[in-house]
Amino acid sequence: MLITQSDYHRIYRVINSLLLNENANPAVACMYFSTFGAFILEHHYKIRATAKGGLAAYNFGGALILFADYREDGHVTGAGENFHCWVEADGWAIDFMAPALPERVPQLSVPSKMFQRPLSAMASTVNNLHHTGDFFYVSEPQATARRFADWHRNAMIGDLASIAAKWFRKSPKKMLPSIPVGDQRGKLKTVPLSGNSLVGTW
Repeated sequence: MLITQSDYHRIYRVINSLLLNENANPAVACMYFSTFGAFILEHHYKIRATAKGGLAAYNFGGALILFADYREDGHVTGAGENFHCWVEADGWAIDFMAPALPERVPQLSVPSKMFQRPLSAMASTVNNLHHTGDFFYVSEPQATARRFADWHRNAMIGDLASIAAKWFRKSPKKMLPSIPVGDQRGKLKTVPLSGNSLVGTW
């Protein structure tokens, strides 16, 4: 593994807590999880990490999850409205949003687990997700660049990423159970550290 399950859980909880405080749109939550997650990895681990976006498909406990749009020719693409974001770092794929899927995709009964797999283990095609934990990605750089360009115009994004990096601590260091975060009017609000417990790995 690139990072421990404990640290993965901490990164997920930090980002999840900040999203809850900001009432962030679940439809774009993956952009926060991937961008902030990559920022934390670079800041605390000195790992070159990149947020990627496009088509993503998973087999989570027999539930096949596909983030993609169907084209007129019957093929799927991650360049449309139904996309997903993940992190790639040192040959690993990490999806910090995976533990939040029970809330983000409530119609699927999937448990909260860590997703951290070597890119070399990726399925050869979207049709080869036969076993739990199987995954398939197709990065769409141009579409992702357009999405992030608009998204990053919100000044709040950089502030939240910095707060996330400051809040996170590698285990076994103690994490603060809450942190004060200022709103647009400068009023401080206490944000508690929250998130689902992990019940294993995919």
